[in-house]
Amino acid sequence: MNKEKINLIYFEEKIEHGNFGDEISKFVVEKLINKKKYDLVFNQKNINKNIIAVGSFLHSAKNNYYIYGTGLRTNPPIEGPQSYTHLNISACRGPKTYDFLKNTKKQKCPDVFGDPALLLKELYTPKKIEHLTNKIGIVPHKSNYKHYKNLNLPSNYHIINPRDLWSNVVNQIYSCKTIISSSLHGLIISDTYSKPNIMLYEIKLNEGTFKFTDYYESQKRPFIYINNINEYDEKLLYCQGNKIDLNTLKNAFPFK
Repeated sequence: MNKEKINLIYFEEKIEHGNFGDEISKFVVEKLINKKKYDLVFNQKNINKNIIAVGSFLHSAKNNYYIYGTGLRTNPPIEGPQSYTHLNISACRGPKTYDFLKNTKKQKCPDVFGDPALLLKELYTPKKIEHLTNKIGIVPHKSNYKHYKNLNLPSNYHIINPRDLWSNVVNQIYSCKTIISSSLHGLIISDTYSKPNIMLYEIKLNEGTFKFTDYYESQKRPFIYINNINEYDEKLLYCQGNKIDLNTLKNAFPFK
């Protein structure tokens, strides 16, 4: 029996191992998909069924795509008008993306929220790196990794390369005592494994903070950040972890 192809659309970067948040999309969908019925492929052309999951990649959607937890980068979209008129939406990252899809694009949109990277809690057991257990981990956005890598930081800080192998990044986040992150998925993975964390917004991103607030609202988490590493204070850390029901998010996956 020929299995139906399901094409995962994700941001595939050819630098080092790619951006870890985007690469997690492949792992999560591979784990969730029913391998008896479907054959998962990546970023191929002319496939009937296409899905977008982890990351701010909604702008790549076309008619009849399946949307599973992805989100907008900005509203209005920085990439320009969205051409689709019909999407198969099973979950979206947060209320801001939901509002855009339902009210601006007039799509049928269930109120199931969550970045699917949160499912790593059930799908991946990180390895603890003992020499990091007392470190403050810094996960820079990929665009400012070199800036933070070149700082002469005290020895209790540990810089994590967001373009390292995704599992290495997750292992390091899991192992550190606390996390400071200008990468959205640095914060999401911290919440996934209940690691105290704070957003760093020192170097402004072209896309602003929309995707962060979208995720924060999905978690009913206050939007608090620091403007530089020197503002780090343990009292500011978010320590409540993920609040989204993982069963609801997992059950929303369309190709079980």
